Amino acid sequence: MTEKDDKPGKRVFVYSGYLGQGAGAYLATFLLCKHLGDMGHSVTCFAHTFKWGHKAPVLNFKVAKPFITFDRLWGLHERLLTGKMLRLVHKEKPDYVFVLGVTPQAHYLLQSNIADQLIIWELTNANIGNKWVDAGAVKLLNRCRALLSPSGIIDENLRTNYNYKGKILRLPFWIEEWKKPSLTKQSEFLADFIYLGRRDEEKGLRELVRATAIVASEFPAFRVIIAGLGTAEPFLKLAQEMEVASNIRFEFFEDREAVLTALAASRALILPSYHEGYPLVLLEAAQSGVPFIATTVGSILEIFEDNMAALLCPPKDDQALAKAMLALLNESETVYLERRHAALQAFQELSSESVITKSLHEVLENI
Repeated sequence: MTEKDDKPGKRVFVYSGYLGQGAGAYLATFLLCKHLGDMGHSVTCFAHTFKWGHKAPVLNFKVAKPFITFDRLWGLHERLLTGKMLRLVHKEKPDYVFVLGVTPQAHYLLQSNIADQLIIWELTNANIGNKWVDAGAVKLLNRCRALLSPSGIIDENLRTNYNYKGKILRLPFWIEEWKKPSLTKQSEFLADFIYLGRRDEEKGLRELVRATAIVASEFPAFRVIIAGLGTAEPFLKLAQEMEVASNIRFEFFEDREAVLTALAASRALILPSYHEGYPLVLLEAAQSGVPFIATTVGSILEIFEDNMAALLCPPKDDQALAKAMLALLNESETVYLERRHAALQAFQELSSESVITKSLHEVLENI
């Protein structure tokens, strides 16, 4: 592709199914469309499910919805939306067709006669058996135009686990700019540790409860918030058995603003997952100058191994998790503030406007 081809005014289609300012695919879709629009391209986003806060923002791109948005038949709106996109690809002939995720919808599109136009952005860690990945789509990936990957470890997984032999281009995830944080005094914390994500066994929440019991023997009054979708029951029951129910509060925040506000007011984020891809919540913590404890899974070690903002430990190890929590609680305020400044610096290096614009230009130039 020549330099001329990357000038503003290109026609771009983005298929995700999900659009909004929630986490995951919703946010990745919104930010990709918005940033391409900011660069001067004409963007149409294909989506059937939306997740905004109190009010949806003014969009600088078009949104194409299925003809039926209330889905009485499971999967009908996805099928209608992919069919709509296929017709518009043939009619409008866009320069770029992005698809977010190796999904059932990607599978359908990879079976079509536009397969060689698809630029698929991998949203997971690209491991075999991942519940968010369609096995049929994996088998057809070599038909696509290119894959976008956020990290080197996911590149390796795409080659090894998916047997993908085509072009891989780097496009890390990023998050929208939020208000500039003020560094919270330790005496004003909402909680010592906050977890944000699904309440799921694979997120390491049992290890977090058991680690809380270890830490409570030294800091009886320290506080943990576990916030997100899913039932709290199995983790609350374990907390009661471990006699730390008074240390742990289960929360659900209504919108992204509430999530980011709670995060910015916490001493540290904690993410004890068994597996991750390139977790956005770590960028959210970094943007607010909040240090974090995370496991050495997915892209996390590659990105944050040498960053003072991060305390990393192996997954499924409550002893190591407790050790990291105690390290943060025991360190001086000077060291803690150094961690907070390191977090802010990490955000600038990973998710600033200039970094993302450069990444997108490189993708468009090299497809």
